[in-house]
Amino acid sequence: MSFEDVLKEIRSQMNITQEQFARELNVSFSTLNRWENGHTSPSRLAKMRILEFCNKRDVAPDIVAKIGKL
Repeated sequence: MSFEDVLKEIRSQMNITQEQFARELNVSFSTLNRWENGHTSPSRLAKMRILEFCNKRDVAPDIVAKIGKL
């Protein structure tokens, strides 16, 4: 599974838009959109923010584990 798919899966589970997710991660909408479309990859710091978000919001453990492998 690609990182793009993991991001989409997180948003789907949380039932939030790209705009809402970007706000939660403190990144721009366009940045999140580029990540989800595979145009760019998040930095190590951004991946840590995504993991923190998942842990705070009780995202399914299998999704969190996928982030750690990517």
